[in-house]
Amino acid sequence: MTAVPEVIRPTRVEQLVDVVREHARIHVVGAGTKSAMSAARHDALRCEMTGLSGVIEHQPSEFLITAFAGTPIAELQNTLRLHGQYLPFDPPLVAAGATIGGTLAAGLSGPGRLRHGGVRDFVMGVRFVDGLAKVCTAGGRVVKNAAGYDIPKLLVGSCGYLAAIFELTLKVFPQPTNDRTLRIDAGDLATALRLQSILARSPIEMTAIDLEPDATLWVRFEGDPPAVDSLTRRIRDLVAGLSPTATVDVCGDPDSVWRPLLNGSWAGAGDSWVRVPISPGDIASLDLELAQRIAPRRYSVAGNLAWIRWPAARPLDQLDELLRHLHLGGSVLIGQSSRYRLGQRGNVSMTRRIKQALDPDGKFVGFA
Repeated sequence: MTAVPEVIRPTRVEQLVDVVREHARIHVVGAGTKSAMSAARHDALRCEMTGLSGVIEHQPSEFLITAFAGTPIAELQNTLRLHGQYLPFDPPLVAAGATIGGTLAAGLSGPGRLRHGGVRDFVMGVRFVDGLAKVCTAGGRVVKNAAGYDIPKLLVGSCGYLAAIFELTLKVFPQPTNDRTLRIDAGDLATALRLQSILARSPIEMTAIDLEPDATLWVRFEGDPPAVDSLTRRIRDLVAGLSPTATVDVCGDPDSVWRPLLNGSWAGAGDSWVRVPISPGDIASLDLELAQRIAPRRYSVAGNLAWIRWPAARPLDQLDELLRHLHLGGSVLIGQSSRYRLGQRGNVSMTRRIKQALDPDGKFVGFA
């Protein structure tokens, strides 16, 4: 019988410090909404950060909010909404209970990252416990604080491997008064890729550009009603000048376009949800391979990110091999997986140096 891993949920920072001091191997997780990253580890104490939850300070006039890492993003959004503010990077899995600390640890952003940047661009400061059980502060609660190394951004995407983050300060934006989603039917993938590139480089500020393999482009933008109408006309004119056969229609149900990526339902029951950073020029070759394997996919952030739904019946090793063949790397967010990373790895030597500085005894296991 496999042993059930020990679980602890600290409710005070002092308890978290004691956990790190007293245990040799620690797996730091949030609410577990990204099931592949937070899968049970039987070689370490499971430290769930949901006990450290709540908004600490909101400065509406400074567009800053500070909260404990275990705070559900839904709670942050409710607080911000009262002041006409929001998190514009479209954090996914909010309805599932995703925490702000888990989102930062996963480096996870949604389609809105195109215009506003990803979660790493909104992190102003963090407080964390390092591998020596010391409470550390990096960055601050003021926008002008830029002294020293940018530790907060180094922790984004670290998956609990470098430190136990317990507090974050984020910058926020005013909530737009209106937004609109357009559907562009390009006819074929090559034309869609060309339109995507030209739209992304145009002076029109679009919030999101997503591409589906059937040559459908989804374009979202925001502003007051007159501005939205004006942008619609400009995009229609731009597309007509580039491809006379392409059609542009206003989407009557934008939630049906964006919500599946944000609530996780796009992944499908039992399938693995994998994200792959990519360049627009690599989409055609990746799409050909995925089409042959009948793997649903969607390209986001103007072609700089691929979402892949890998069928549960097919081993993830096949996708790992494919990504290595194409010199790409990816990460599994949802699904039954014994590992989090797939394909090629990033700068492993740099990660090791940071690990040595923050966690020299290797207490945090993570999934690096």
